[in-house]
Amino acid sequence: METISYSDLKKRIDGKSCLLIDVREKDELEYGMLPTAHHIPLGEIDAAFEMEENEFKQKYGFFKPKKKSEIIFYCRSGNRSSFAADSASRLGFIAINYTGSILEWSKYDSNVKPY
Repeated sequence: METISYSDLKKRIDGKSCLLIDVREKDELEYGMLPTAHHIPLGEIDAAFEMEENEFKQKYGFFKPKKKSEIIFYCRSGNRSSFAADSASRLGFIAINYTGSILEWSKYDSNVKPY
């Protein structure tokens, strides 16, 4: 599985050149999210990416990525995002896991708190 470092992800976020998905549970979002990230809980990943485009947009608030699109996943520690990336890869997406996730990002961004 492809992974991404903090510095590479930061460059992509700053350049607005990535689709970033937070797969934590809703109650974990109080600790902050990475800039530009969208939220889809891990337990909904398979069903979400199988939804029709309109249903996806209505439920998640952003456009459903096309097959072969690159998606970067993160969570608290990189474990759940690994599962999400595996699922998305099986569904035909180019999936990347940010293994540092919240625990690493929080070292550089005071808007994100480790827990």
